[in-house]
Amino acid sequence: MQAYLLGALGLAAGLLTGAPGARAAEATDALRQKDAEVRELRRRLEQAEKELEQLRRDNERLRRQQQKAAPKTEPAEAERAREELRRLREENARLRQRAARAPAASEAKPVRPLAGLPPVTPETVVEVDELVGHFLAGPAAAAARYAKKTFRVRGEVERFHTALLRRQFTVLLRGPDGGPPVACRFNYIDRYKTVFTTQNGRVLTARYDSGRETVLLETGQGVVIAGRCGGLDANGTIEFSRCELVR
Repeated sequence: MQAYLLGALGLAAGLLTGAPGARAAEATDALRQKDAEVRELRRRLEQAEKELEQLRRDNERLRRQQQKAAPKTEPAEAERAREELRRLREENARLRQRAARAPAASEAKPVRPLAGLPPVTPETVVEVDELVGHFLAGPAAAAARYAKKTFRVRGEVERFHTALLRRQFTVLLRGPDGGPPVACRFNYIDRYKTVFTTQNGRVLTARYDSGRETVLLETGQGVVIAGRCGGLDANGTIEFSRCELVR
């Protein structure tokens, strides 16, 4: 019995002395956790301050770059204005030359009457001024002679049209003033990836699939084009299709 009492007293003493130790350990762990959280918050705050400082430096650098780039805007606009003025002067000069040539051309090459002309064949070469003159003098008679026939037309390139959604481009030939335009429509050859104009529409350029570019035609260039004449279309244009550049 005495041994039993001594054992019980020892167990009670152990329980009384062990409880405060466990609570102390829990308190220590809680303090350590709080300390770790405080350190993490400080680390995040320092990181945020560094990022804010970096943003300030980036903003200052961008502001300085914009200030440096601002003075370049005016010269660039001035250069574009000079280029546009140069283009207008060149266009005006071409119009003056065309006006100066028109009377001499009409005197040197009068339009021949349709009666007595030989039949049209694929080898026939018709001057663009004569073709337009025939359609001006008698549209029905000109259509009877030229429409739905393949032949060659000779003239000077006036301008180009490039299609956006079709693999085609159109070469317009310069004819006498007041006459219907002459439009020659070409299909892309297989090697062409695209056809476009450069130098303010004065040069027709083709780009191959390889990326290489080549000049096809230029305004003012004399050409002979073979194609099928469709006569006057709904817009009053003498239209050629399936065209090929002969020279």
